Amino acid sequence: MMVEQSLLPSRRTLFNWFLFILAAKVLWLVLFTALRNPQWNPKLSVGTIGLYGGDSQTYYYPVEHLIETGEYYGMCRMPGVLPVYWPLRTFLSEVNAQQAIVVLQVIFDSVATLLLAILAVRLFASRSAFHATILLSCATTFIALRNVYLLSDSFCISALITAFFFLSSYFQSHRKSLLLYAGLFVAWAVFLRQITLLAAPIMGVMVLAHHWKDGKKTVQAGLLLALPLVLSLGAWTLRNHITYGRNVVLVAPLDECMYNLTPELTAIRNLIITMGEDFQPWSKGGGAYWFFNQPVNDRTQGPFTERHFTTGMHEGELVQLRADYRALSDTLLTHSAHDSLQQSVVLRAKTFAEAYKNEHVWDYHVGNKIRFAQLFLFPGRIDDIPFPSVDKMNLVQKGIKAWSFVALWLVHALAMLVAAWWLIRKRSELLLWAFLPFSFIAVLSYLGYIEQRYLATSFPFFTLMIAGAFAQWKDRRSVNVQQR
Repeated sequence: MMVEQSLLPSRRTLFNWFLFILAAKVLWLVLFTALRNPQWNPKLSVGTIGLYGGDSQTYYYPVEHLIETGEYYGMCRMPGVLPVYWPLRTFLSEVNAQQAIVVLQVIFDSVATLLLAILAVRLFASRSAFHATILLSCATTFIALRNVYLLSDSFCISALITAFFFLSSYFQSHRKSLLLYAGLFVAWAVFLRQITLLAAPIMGVMVLAHHWKDGKKTVQAGLLLALPLVLSLGAWTLRNHITYGRNVVLVAPLDECMYNLTPELTAIRNLIITMGEDFQPWSKGGGAYWFFNQPVNDRTQGPFTERHFTTGMHEGELVQLRADYRALSDTLLTHSAHDSLQQSVVLRAKTFAEAYKNEHVWDYHVGNKIRFAQLFLFPGRIDDIPFPSVDKMNLVQKGIKAWSFVALWLVHALAMLVAAWWLIRKRSELLLWAFLPFSFIAVLSYLGYIEQRYLATSFPFFTLMIAGAFAQWKDRRSVNVQQR
């Protein structure tokens, strides 16, 4: 459903709402900065307002390498931050340029939130959807938190929203240039986070649904929409072929790009994912935490139970595997002893994983994927908020963290209910928009990649769904009251 412009607020009102959104996003930035853990590692701070995540340098070092040598470094990160960061570095120091990135992330997030609200009006034919989208987006912390970090998430989310805004604008006016803008922003989103490549075929289906009676227009619109992505991916692939002699379309394999992924770590990590357990080492109670981070003197039982075991792998074998893995860090081991133990750990981990696949077929192919989705959507903690431990938090910090946790669960639960309601009501035009965020969840859950920040690509579209459903309910209720 795409509605007339008359339902949208005036330009002056839109600008005023933008200022409101910007003020809310800046307030969250100030709170996350002012309430930051005083014991925060200074090496992970960027000036006053920015923070490094674990992967930050992998995004920004290749651009720094380009500035120093004239060559973008490697194939492990696509140059998504380059168009924004490189110009800043021409007149700012590294630290100031990265702080400027945080400011730009806040501004672009504010613009994207306004565009999402306009998109809500178009989809749900309701001004209530506009207000609900803005209020829900400003009240929740999940996306605002991404603005603090020097990662790719914030720009990616904003670019993806902008891409779908331009696509919806095309559906209203049929101006072909809008398809190129939509394609350009979705291409940028892909260069920032490759999972957003899923958005491209969904956009294609939306174009097909819009022009389903005119095959010629469908083809023309599809080609214009795909052109920026095809050209940019083609240029990147050609660069990789010329520079490295390899046809890498997106990024190089994970084990090649993560310097800490030793053969034994990779094998155990794959075993943990195969058995349907959390691969995040910082997630207490998860499989990776038990293997890699749980102190030796901590006798807390790991998450592995009968459902994980196989004919040749029980608790004792896993405990021994963990002990042998940790023994590899012993510097007193001779070279030959280290290599022999490493090969043994890798072989056992791979053997256990294969046995699990063969003996727990349903769990491996279906049950564990559902479990990953549950852990992903409804985690037992909230990550990335830079506050002290709970026992050292003040009341404001506790309130923000508690609200962030509740809001994350609430948004996901409500989005699932809305999608189910639309399915029951056979609202196919709205289900396509719901398919977008849930496709990211489905693919990441299938892979077992359930790091919390990966939810960021879905979260704004979940808020769009909830705001739209609320507006529909509110407007229907108003009509019923008037008819009494």
